[in-house]
Amino acid sequence: MNDEKLVSIVEVIFLVSMLGGLLLLVLMLTVFFPKVMEVESRIATPGKQLESIRNLWGSGPIGRWMRIVHVYIFFVFRNLPRIGARIESRMGDEREALPRSLKLWAVFPVSAFFVSVFVSVLAGWSLRVLD
Repeated sequence: MNDEKLVSIVEVIFLVSMLGGLLLLVLMLTVFFPKVMEVESRIATPGKQLESIRNLWGSGPIGRWMRIVHVYIFFVFRNLPRIGARIESRMGDEREALPRSLKLWAVFPVSAFFVSVFVSVLAGWSLRVLD
């Protein structure tokens, strides 16, 4: 495989990951947000951080993004050893067990978005876009 072919493959990867990340962001802020709100309403207990974030940021585009990321952080960071239980108790409580499908609405799109951003940064770095 020659160098020109490799560069064109990396350019396609860069373009696909950038467009995929943008599409995921738009979908999270519009179509997926009602499911995230449902998850948030179940885990945001009164007096905890998730409830205050919901009240502080509201439902504008930036507020929706902040709320989505904080729900994601709740599910990801609570599984960390030693500090996970403290993070969970500070942010909210999962009083009743949430169905796995509902948790995936909050975790999978954000994880895919972060992966696409990471891939686009790596592809841009290899194409020397960041220089």
